[in-house]
Parts: sequence; structure tokens; C-alpha cells
Amino acid sequence: MEELSKVEKFLLAYIWHEFLGKIYFTSSEKPEIYLAKTIASELIPEKELKKRNQLTELITKAIKKLTEYWMIQVSGYEITLTSYGQSLVQGISKEEYKKLKEEISTGKFK
Repeated sequence: MEELSKVEKFLLAYIWHEFLGKIYFTSSEKPEIYLAKTIASELIPEKELKKRNQLTELITKAIKKLTEYWMIQVSGYEITLTSYGQSLVQGISKEEYKKLKEEISTGKFK
């Protein structure tokens, strides 16, 4: 797990701990962009737009990387952890996930 960034670890843990490995959604935007905006807006208030935009960009990149490495699958209406992604995310405890979420919410992305 050391080769994954903080945002990538958070994203895997977010999908696992918050949605049990699968997120369903509907949007006319590209799935990566829609999910990144949704997650960033959940974590960072609108008044901190610069940080929110920065996080949106980092999450978009993380989704693309995790898809390339077969840790997640993204389709037009869902994002799912692959079996490889599930095996990796089981190494991230609920406590570590909460710590990652808190750090990212305060703007500590690295």
C-alpha cells in the first residue's frame, strides 16, 4: 500500500467503508469528474473553493490511476472495487480511514 498516495488510499477506503465496495450514481458528466466533485464537496466546504478544486483534481487522477491498476472499475453508472482492490483495502482499518478523511478534509492532501 505504500505506493499509493494519501488520496488514493482514502478513495479506496471511502468506497469500502462508506459504500461496501460499490457506488451507484447517475450523471451526464464523465464518471470520474462527477464522483470527484461529489466527494470533494462532501469533504471541503464551498467557501474553500481553491482547496475543493485541488481535491477534485487529485481525486479525478486517483480514480484514473486506480482504474488503470485494476483496483476499481468505473462504468457509466457505478464504481466498484475489484477483487484486487478489495484485498488491498482490507489493510486500511476504519480508524485509519477516519484519520485519512479528517486530514484530507483539512487540506492535507499529501
